[in-house]
Amino acid sequence: VPAAVLSLKQGAGRLIRTVRDRGVLCILDPRLRTRRYGAAFARSLPAFQPAADLDEVASFFRF
Repeated sequence: VPAAVLSLKQGAGRLIRTVRDRGVLCILDPRLRTRRYGAAFARSLPAFQPAADLDEVASFFRF
């Protein structure tokens, strides 16, 4: 699990590099929410706003 957490953190870091960057990190693996170790993945990421559906993602890009 630690190696997977590091890989996710590095990938998220490549998405947002400057304060003007915007992006969506889509994690479709349900284990992030259903397994005890999923919290470690979420804590490894920069502050984020979870989206419940695709309409929220679309709204994010229209901002």
